[in-house]
Amino acid sequence: MISGNSLLDDITEKMTSTEYDDEKVDISLAVIGESLNLAYIAVKEVVSENHVLCCTYEWSADGKRDLLNNESRFSDDIWDRWLSGKGSSAGFWEWNLEMGVPCPLKLIQKNLAGSIIHIQMFKGDNFIGCIDFVDNKPGRKWSTNERALIVRFNDLLCEYLSKWHENKKAITSDIISSVYDHTTRLPRYELFCMEVEESFKELENSQLVILSVDFTNFKFINEKYGHEEGDLFLENVAKNIYAYTKWLISCCRSHSDNFLMVCKCDKIYTKARIINTIEDISRDFVNRLSEKYFDCNLCVNIGVHIIRSNTENIEQCISNANLARKFAKKKKHEYGHSCLTYDPAMAFELKRQAEYISDMKKGIESGEFFLEFQPQVMTDTLEIIGAEALIRWKKDNYNRLMPDDFIQIFERDGCIIKMDYYVYEQVFKLISERMRDNKPLFPISINVSIVHFYENKLISFIGSLLQKYAIKPEYINFEIDERIAVMKMDNVSNIIDELRAMGFRVYIDNFGSGYSALNTLTRLNVDGIKIGRTLMKKDLDRNDQIIIQCVVNMGNKLSLEVLAEGVETAEQRAFLIKSSCEYMQGNYFSRPLSIEALDALIEKQSL
Repeated sequence: MISGNSLLDDITEKMTSTEYDDEKVDISLAVIGESLNLAYIAVKEVVSENHVLCCTYEWSADGKRDLLNNESRFSDDIWDRWLSGKGSSAGFWEWNLEMGVPCPLKLIQKNLAGSIIHIQMFKGDNFIGCIDFVDNKPGRKWSTNERALIVRFNDLLCEYLSKWHENKKAITSDIISSVYDHTTRLPRYELFCMEVEESFKELENSQLVILSVDFTNFKFINEKYGHEEGDLFLENVAKNIYAYTKWLISCCRSHSDNFLMVCKCDKIYTKARIINTIEDISRDFVNRLSEKYFDCNLCVNIGVHIIRSNTENIEQCISNANLARKFAKKKKHEYGHSCLTYDPAMAFELKRQAEYISDMKKGIESGEFFLEFQPQVMTDTLEIIGAEALIRWKKDNYNRLMPDDFIQIFERDGCIIKMDYYVYEQVFKLISERMRDNKPLFPISINVSIVHFYENKLISFIGSLLQKYAIKPEYINFEIDERIAVMKMDNVSNIIDELRAMGFRVYIDNFGSGYSALNTLTRLNVDGIKIGRTLMKKDLDRNDQIIIQCVVNMGNKLSLEVLAEGVETAEQRAFLIKSSCEYMQGNYFSRPLSIEALDALIEKQSL
């Protein structure tokens, strides 16, 4: 027999290798089995928490393997004894026929056992299995060296198997991660595309529908409840997609909260029927989600591309659905619903937007952008007390492009900052020139885009303009849209305080547009509010009037200036006078004017 130390050195060399395989275990079992002159060795590992061991390796002197992969379930008392066996006699058990006590024959081959040593394997405090060393001759006396050899071999094998299983688990995890999304357990994008391509074969009597889905205000869940809750939200969405959509063939999460689905339906389904079915499902789905996330104002946005021919390109189909989703999200107020099918005109619109972004810098440098000013007046006397600066774009063959044509495009791209800086400098320069030329001075209001509250460079830029033009800050009013104030409350509050500390006045624009207006006023230190156009309808019904009166009354009691914009009729003005709204702005008094036309109007009033 090989000496114990030499034997273990040989086994240790095999088991300390970073390359793991079954053959090394088999060879090691054979080496120690032959060295100890045994008949059989069985390695059994825990395969579940339900008292189950599985024979994962076995060696026998005659080459037979009768128990490999067999599973055995054990009673609570035996299992508990094994769990408490670490470092105790229960972890090392010796038996032979002469002892006259029952032997757990189910653990080994019947009629083979004459003498047995049973030793348990532990990783830390966790029971992970056991090894049975069997001699078929009864009455064997195991020497101290043999017992020590078995204990040391057990330690080596336990360490080897633990590391190997961890390695296999990591490899398996990597394979699963490469195919399935970790958060939602849905197929990854590449597998989804393969399943869409496979479903092209079924188009003879059916049509495929590609859906691109995301959620407005999903980021509020992450911000309010934390990213762990955000992941649970996405996991819940994935589970419900399969529950709700009977047409579903496959689904994936392409990124963030964006899901892609491919569904199959009969060709008799019209586009209108498909859209109505999808909207009914999404409406019910969002209602259920909103019960838990009631304060996040969740809304689902869905883009649809219908595939009727197997000659279509998969990537292009998905791109079309994504584009339709973006249009549904951006123009929900225009279309009246959150689900849109792809239209080639969308691609043209996207191209137009890209051109606007590309041409903006050139337009600023070449003077294509210019300002007009809409007067702000006392509601009762119509005396001009200020004006709002509004950007216009004289582009190519257009007479002029209005802010609604390009501002949102620039905001989404982020280049709105360059546009705003241009407006701010033009206004500062104008006031400086009017101070120099002794022309009438009045406050000019300028808008602050949401992107500034992510960049955090606004204050330093305004400070540089103050140094450059040396104007009085009292002639500049900054208007911050109410939706911005709500979305970036803490950051907005800090910037407002800094602007007011510099001597500027700050107003909340579009007040009452549907966001948390009251909360906005209680947390932000502002000088006034502008009642939005959404409240100032041409035909004010009783409910509109009550709301406006409440807003005006609230502003007056908080010592805030209240200005109503979008005033276009004498009836609106009369109602504002009755409601004690001191200031107004709108086409009833004047449309936006060039600075020369505004000066003429101011001069006419002063006569």
